[in-house]
Amino acid sequence: MKRPFPVPRPIARGLYRLGASLFLLLGMVGMVLPVMPTTVFLLLSAWCLVRLGDPRVDRLLRHPRFGTPLRLFLEQGQVTRRGKMAALAGMSVGAGILYIAAEGQPWLAGGAIGLLALAALYVVSRPESRPQTVRN
Repeated sequence: MKRPFPVPRPIARGLYRLGASLFLLLGMVGMVLPVMPTTVFLLLSAWCLVRLGDPRVDRLLRHPRFGTPLRLFLEQGQVTRRGKMAALAGMSVGAGILYIAAEGQPWLAGGAIGLLALAALYVVSRPESRPQTVRN
């Protein structure tokens, strides 16, 4: 992926590095735990690495399982139908868990579920594409 951004300042560079590392770690945890999202954290990590101009982003984008969805979203802003269904299912399960966990505090559950609903609207609004249209 080409580097379309100017070189960040030293403080911003440190924050991007920290963000890339943290999001990559969370994405790796998501690969092991079924209740934790993976792709969204890998997307955030790749975004930070692209902003840094770090060549390690290419390793993420060439990953056999996650590389295609990452490239598809970063290059074209698209999400596959399967990815949308998985994201919406995960958000629905998360909303159910939040509702149960926030017993006695409906404003907390309502706020969190409202944010999940906004995220779901964003996911649904992304154009769909078949993964085979992405260049390797």
